[in-house]
Amino acid sequence: MSWASRKQFKYLIIVFGVFLLIVFWVIHPLIFKQPTCNDGKKNGNEVGTDCGGSCLNICNSEASSPVVVWSRAFPVTGNIYNLIAYVENPNQGVAIPKINYEFKIYDTNNKLIGTRDGSTYIPPDQQFVIFNPRFNAGQSQVRSVSFNFIPPFSWQKKKATLNTLPIVVKNIKYSSDINSSSLSARVENDSIYNLPPFSVVAILYDKNGNAINVSNTQTSGLQSNTSSYVHFTWPIAFPTIPVKNDILVQINPFSISF
Repeated sequence: MSWASRKQFKYLIIVFGVFLLIVFWVIHPLIFKQPTCNDGKKNGNEVGTDCGGSCLNICNSEASSPVVVWSRAFPVTGNIYNLIAYVENPNQGVAIPKINYEFKIYDTNNKLIGTRDGSTYIPPDQQFVIFNPRFNAGQSQVRSVSFNFIPPFSWQKKKATLNTLPIVVKNIKYSSDINSSSLSARVENDSIYNLPPFSVVAILYDKNGNAINVSNTQTSGLQSNTSSYVHFTWPIAFPTIPVKNDILVQINPFSISF
Protein backbone atom coordinates (compact mmCIF):
# COMPACT_ATOMS: atom_id res chain seq x y z
CA MET A 1 0.00 0.00 0.00
CA SER A 2 1.39 3.35 -1.04
CA TRP A 3 1.89 6.29 1.30
CA ALA A 4 -1.07 8.10 -0.25
CA SER A 5 -3.29 5.04 0.17
CA ARG A 6 -2.28 4.64 3.80
CA LYS A 7 -3.03 8.31 4.44
CA GLN A 8 -6.41 8.01 2.74
CA PHE A 9 -7.20 4.87 4.74
CA LYS A 10 -6.29 6.67 7.97
CA TYR A 11 -8.66 9.51 7.10
CA LEU A 12 -11.42 7.01 6.38
CA ILE A 13 -10.85 5.37 9.78
CA ILE A 14 -11.07 8.76 11.50
CA VAL A 15 -14.24 9.72 9.62
CA PHE A 16 -15.81 6.34 10.38
CA GLY A 17 -14.86 6.68 14.06
CA VAL A 18 -16.42 10.14 14.24
CA PHE A 19 -19.53 8.78 12.53
CA LEU A 20 -19.78 5.97 15.10
CA LEU A 21 -19.41 8.47 17.94
CA ILE A 22 -22.21 10.61 16.52
CA VAL A 23 -24.46 7.58 16.06
CA PHE A 24 -23.70 6.42 19.62
CA TRP A 25 -24.40 9.92 20.99
CA VAL A 26 -27.78 9.94 19.23
CA ILE A 27 -29.01 6.42 20.05
CA HIS A 28 -27.50 6.00 23.53
CA PRO A 29 -30.22 8.05 25.31
CA LEU A 30 -32.86 6.07 23.40
CA ILE A 31 -31.44 2.69 24.39
CA PHE A 32 -30.12 3.52 27.85
CA LYS A 33 -32.73 5.92 29.26
CA GLN A 34 -32.07 7.56 32.61
CA PRO A 35 -34.59 6.58 35.29
CA THR A 36 -37.37 9.12 35.81
CA CYS A 37 -40.30 9.38 38.21
CA ASN A 38 -42.88 9.00 35.43
CA ASP A 39 -41.53 6.23 33.23
CA GLY A 40 -43.83 3.53 34.64
CA LYS A 41 -40.90 1.47 35.95
CA LYS A 42 -39.35 0.81 39.35
CA ASN A 43 -35.81 1.99 38.80
CA GLY A 44 -33.19 4.37 40.15
CA ASN A 45 -33.62 4.81 43.92
CA GLU A 46 -37.40 4.41 43.82
CA VAL A 47 -39.12 2.40 46.53
CA GLY A 48 -42.00 1.47 44.22
CA THR A 49 -42.98 2.22 40.66
CA ASP A 50 -42.44 5.98 40.20
CA CYS A 51 -42.65 6.65 43.95
CA GLY A 52 -40.33 6.94 46.93
CA GLY A 53 -36.64 7.78 46.92
CA SER A 54 -35.99 11.09 45.16
CA CYS A 55 -39.46 11.15 43.54
CA LEU A 56 -42.08 13.69 44.57
CA ASN A 57 -44.69 10.96 44.94
CA ILE A 58 -44.67 8.86 48.10
CA CYS A 59 -45.51 5.15 47.95
CA ASN A 60 -48.58 4.12 49.91
CA SER A 61 -46.41 1.66 51.82
CA GLU A 62 -44.42 4.63 53.18
CA ALA A 63 -47.46 6.59 54.43
CA SER A 64 -50.02 5.93 57.14
CA SER A 65 -53.71 6.29 56.37
CA PRO A 66 -55.42 9.46 57.63
CA VAL A 67 -57.32 8.95 60.88
CA VAL A 68 -60.98 9.98 61.12
CA VAL A 69 -61.19 11.21 64.71
CA TRP A 70 -64.96 11.73 64.52
CA SER A 71 -67.74 12.53 62.06
CA ARG A 72 -71.16 13.96 62.80
CA ALA A 73 -74.19 15.83 61.51
CA PHE A 74 -75.21 19.10 63.20
CA PRO A 75 -78.66 20.67 62.84
CA VAL A 76 -78.98 23.98 61.01
CA THR A 77 -82.72 24.46 60.77
CA GLY A 78 -85.58 22.01 60.36
CA ASN A 79 -84.22 18.81 58.85
CA ILE A 80 -81.18 20.52 57.32
CA TYR A 81 -77.81 19.41 58.69
CA ASN A 82 -74.16 20.36 58.24
CA LEU A 83 -71.85 17.36 57.94
CA ILE A 84 -68.35 17.39 59.36
CA ALA A 85 -65.42 15.00 59.64
CA TYR A 86 -62.52 15.76 61.98
CA VAL A 87 -59.42 14.12 60.50
CA GLU A 88 -55.75 13.79 61.39
CA ASN A 89 -52.87 13.23 58.97
CA PRO A 90 -50.16 11.50 61.03
CA ASN A 91 -47.55 11.72 58.27
CA GLN A 92 -44.77 14.27 58.52
CA GLY A 93 -43.97 16.19 55.36
CA VAL A 94 -46.50 14.21 53.33
CA ALA A 95 -49.80 15.46 51.86
CA ILE A 96 -52.35 14.85 49.12
CA PRO A 97 -53.34 17.61 46.65
CA LYS A 98 -56.74 16.09 45.87
CA ILE A 99 -58.72 13.11 47.10
CA ASN A 100 -62.38 12.14 46.95
CA TYR A 101 -64.47 11.42 50.03
CA GLU A 102 -67.94 10.22 51.02
CA PHE A 103 -70.27 10.88 53.93
CA LYS A 104 -72.97 8.29 54.72
CA ILE A 105 -75.90 9.45 56.83
CA TYR A 106 -78.07 7.08 58.91
CA ASP A 107 -81.38 7.57 60.71
CA THR A 108 -82.43 6.45 64.20
CA ASN A 109 -83.11 2.92 62.86
CA ASN A 110 -79.55 2.78 61.46
CA LYS A 111 -80.97 2.96 57.93
CA LEU A 112 -78.94 4.73 55.27
CA ILE A 113 -80.90 7.83 54.26
CA GLY A 114 -78.34 9.54 52.04
CA THR A 115 -74.78 10.13 50.97
CA ARG A 116 -72.69 13.19 50.22
CA ASP A 117 -69.46 13.09 48.25
CA GLY A 118 -66.84 15.63 47.32
CA SER A 119 -63.12 16.20 47.05
CA THR A 120 -60.57 17.87 49.27
CA TYR A 121 -56.84 18.11 50.01
CA ILE A 122 -55.01 16.51 52.93
CA PRO A 123 -52.48 18.87 54.57
CA PRO A 124 -49.26 17.56 56.15
CA ASP A 125 -48.69 17.01 59.88
CA GLN A 126 -51.97 18.30 61.25
CA GLN A 127 -55.62 17.85 62.15
CA PHE A 128 -58.16 19.37 59.81
CA VAL A 129 -61.88 19.46 59.13
CA ILE A 130 -63.94 18.47 56.10
CA PHE A 131 -67.17 20.45 56.02
CA ASN A 132 -70.12 19.53 53.79
CA PRO A 133 -73.11 21.88 54.21
CA ARG A 134 -76.88 21.61 54.19
CA PHE A 135 -77.78 17.96 53.92
CA ASN A 136 -81.58 17.56 53.73
CA ALA A 137 -82.72 14.58 55.79
CA GLY A 138 -86.32 14.87 54.60
CA GLN A 139 -88.70 13.29 57.10
CA SER A 140 -85.93 11.32 58.82
CA GLN A 141 -84.00 12.16 61.94
CA VAL A 142 -80.24 11.81 61.63
CA ARG A 143 -78.59 9.62 64.23
CA SER A 144 -75.07 8.95 62.93
CA VAL A 145 -72.65 9.74 60.12
CA SER A 146 -69.73 7.78 58.71
CA PHE A 147 -66.92 9.24 56.65
CA ASN A 148 -64.41 7.62 54.29
CA PHE A 149 -61.75 8.70 51.84
CA ILE A 150 -61.99 7.02 48.44
CA PRO A 151 -58.71 5.57 47.08
CA PRO A 152 -56.32 6.04 45.41
CA PHE A 153 -54.21 7.94 47.94
CA SER A 154 -51.78 10.03 45.88
CA TRP A 155 -49.32 11.07 48.60
CA GLN A 156 -46.66 13.67 47.82
CA LYS A 157 -43.78 15.25 49.67
CA LYS A 158 -44.91 18.58 51.13
CA LYS A 159 -43.28 20.61 53.88
CA ALA A 160 -45.60 21.81 56.63
CA THR A 161 -44.68 25.44 55.96
CA LEU A 162 -48.07 26.80 57.00
CA ASN A 163 -47.79 25.21 60.45
CA THR A 164 -44.84 27.48 61.28
CA LEU A 165 -46.38 30.78 60.14
CA PRO A 166 -47.62 33.31 62.74
CA ILE A 167 -51.29 33.10 61.81
CA VAL A 168 -53.34 33.63 64.97
CA VAL A 169 -56.99 33.91 65.92
CA LYS A 170 -57.96 36.52 68.53
CA ASN A 171 -60.94 38.43 69.93
CA ILE A 172 -63.27 35.44 69.90
CA LYS A 173 -66.78 36.51 70.96
CA TYR A 174 -69.87 34.35 71.33
CA SER A 175 -73.44 35.58 71.75
CA SER A 176 -76.90 34.03 71.66
CA ASP A 177 -80.60 34.63 72.24
CA ILE A 178 -83.69 32.44 72.05
CA ASN A 179 -83.65 32.42 68.24
CA SER A 180 -80.01 32.40 67.14
CA SER A 181 -76.35 32.03 68.07
CA SER A 182 -73.28 33.76 66.66
CA LEU A 183 -69.51 33.78 66.93
CA SER A 184 -66.94 36.28 65.66
CA ALA A 185 -63.15 36.28 65.68
CA ARG A 186 -60.21 38.16 64.20
CA VAL A 187 -57.67 36.28 62.06
CA GLU A 188 -54.23 37.92 62.00
CA ASN A 189 -51.58 37.21 59.39
CA ASP A 190 -48.34 38.31 61.05
CA SER A 191 -46.20 36.54 58.46
CA ILE A 192 -44.30 38.06 55.53
CA TYR A 193 -46.47 36.16 53.07
CA ASN A 194 -49.78 37.01 51.43
CA LEU A 195 -52.29 34.24 52.01
CA PRO A 196 -54.56 32.93 49.22
CA PRO A 197 -58.30 32.40 49.79
CA PHE A 198 -58.91 30.01 52.68
CA SER A 199 -61.70 28.66 54.86
CA VAL A 200 -62.25 29.04 58.59
CA VAL A 201 -64.19 26.44 60.58
CA ALA A 202 -65.69 27.07 64.02
CA ILE A 203 -66.48 24.19 66.38
CA LEU A 204 -68.27 24.85 69.67
CA TYR A 205 -67.96 22.47 72.65
CA ASP A 206 -69.81 21.98 75.92
CA LYS A 207 -68.16 21.64 79.34
CA ASN A 208 -67.59 17.91 78.74
CA GLY A 209 -65.72 18.50 75.49
CA ASN A 210 -68.57 17.34 73.27
CA ALA A 211 -69.08 19.25 70.03
CA ILE A 212 -72.33 21.25 70.08
CA ASN A 213 -72.33 22.64 66.55
CA VAL A 214 -70.10 23.77 63.68
CA SER A 215 -70.00 26.40 60.98
CA ASN A 216 -67.77 27.38 58.10
CA THR A 217 -66.91 30.59 56.26
CA GLN A 218 -64.74 31.44 53.27
CA THR A 219 -62.28 34.33 52.99
CA SER A 220 -60.81 36.04 49.95
CA GLY A 221 -57.28 35.77 51.35
CA LEU A 222 -55.23 37.87 53.74
CA GLN A 223 -52.32 40.16 52.98
CA SER A 224 -49.11 40.13 54.99
CA ASN A 225 -49.34 41.89 58.37
CA THR A 226 -53.08 42.45 58.13
CA SER A 227 -56.11 41.03 59.89
CA SER A 228 -59.74 40.31 59.09
CA TYR A 229 -62.86 39.47 61.08
CA VAL A 230 -64.79 36.27 60.43
CA HIS A 231 -68.38 35.69 61.51
CA PHE A 232 -70.43 32.54 62.10
CA THR A 233 -74.18 32.41 62.69
CA TRP A 234 -76.66 29.68 63.54
CA PRO A 235 -80.45 30.20 63.19
CA ILE A 236 -81.03 28.19 66.36
CA ALA A 237 -80.36 28.46 70.08
CA PHE A 238 -78.08 25.74 71.43
CA PRO A 239 -79.35 23.39 74.15
CA THR A 240 -76.21 24.04 76.22
CA ILE A 241 -73.88 27.01 76.54
CA PRO A 242 -70.58 26.58 74.69
CA VAL A 243 -67.59 26.84 77.01
CA LYS A 244 -64.85 26.08 74.49
CA ASN A 245 -64.26 26.58 70.78
CA ASP A 246 -61.89 25.66 67.98
CA ILE A 247 -61.35 28.22 65.22
CA LEU A 248 -59.49 26.37 62.49
CA VAL A 249 -57.80 28.33 59.70
CA GLN A 250 -57.59 25.93 56.77
CA ILE A 251 -55.29 26.86 53.88
CA ASN A 252 -54.63 24.51 50.98
CA PRO A 253 -50.84 23.96 51.10
CA PHE A 254 -50.84 23.31 47.36
CA SER A 255 -52.23 26.81 46.70
CA ILE A 256 -49.10 28.56 48.01
CA SER A 257 -45.67 29.03 46.44
CA PHE A 258 -43.61 29.51 49.60
